[in-house]
Amino acid sequence: MKRVNHISVKEIRSNYQGHHKSEQDKNELMGYYVIRPLSFYPTAVFMNLGLTANQTTWISIVVLILGCLLLTVGSYFAAVAGAALLNVWVILDFVDGNIARYEQTSSRYGELLDALGAFVAHIAFFAAGIGFYFSGSSRFVSGSTWMWESYPAVILILGAIASLAAIWARLVYHKFRNTFSGSDFEKHEVVKVQETSSRSAIILHIGHNLVNLSGFLLPLLLAAALLNMIDIFIVILAASNMSILTISLIRILRRARECESAEASK
Repeated sequence: MKRVNHISVKEIRSNYQGHHKSEQDKNELMGYYVIRPLSFYPTAVFMNLGLTANQTTWISIVVLILGCLLLTVGSYFAAVAGAALLNVWVILDFVDGNIARYEQTSSRYGELLDALGAFVAHIAFFAAGIGFYFSGSSRFVSGSTWMWESYPAVILILGAIASLAAIWARLVYHKFRNTFSGSDFEKHEVVKVQETSSRSAIILHIGHNLVNLSGFLLPLLLAAALLNMIDIFIVILAASNMSILTISLIRILRRARECESAEASK
């Protein structure tokens, strides 16, 4: 599609609202109601500067890496700056999609770049653990010497667990999709809302919005950095991501067995 000069925010918003993507995004509370509307403004700036969707993605990855590096420094201001850059990244992650849809330039290469950014973003929690370790902070101002000395190392390990659990869940799911993809793939989805009770659906919906990168996760990381509570954030996230990984693996393996049985009976 030919680039049009002086594209307005209103045009970009209208293009998005007329696309099926807007319907898909409605379950993403933070993404749909906050991040997406904010992303229309830098989208107009980037498009009027002549930047493509893929160029925007590369810029967002640079911002993301810089944010992760700042999180490892171990100072209060570096942690806040790093967390802030991660929130800038997630807005830019929406910008490249806005540009691709407006210009009709979506591509598999662009999807690959997006996936690369998401995997790097999950490393941020390990980076936050490293930063906390180097900061030398501890919640235990009294008590055993062992607890005082070991606490930063525990948070470092939990940060690694939080990142690895999230990455592993994505890798296993993508392997499942590649292995069992086909014309009847829709029957093989790991999670089907219609198969869950209303209570389960609500729990899944809340959990997805809390731990998703385009949900409340990165704003909560920024809040934790501002309140000097990175360690508390990491403890909760590690427990959440391990729970999600366990549930995901159970669902994926169960669905994979069902798919194998269905294909064997044909």
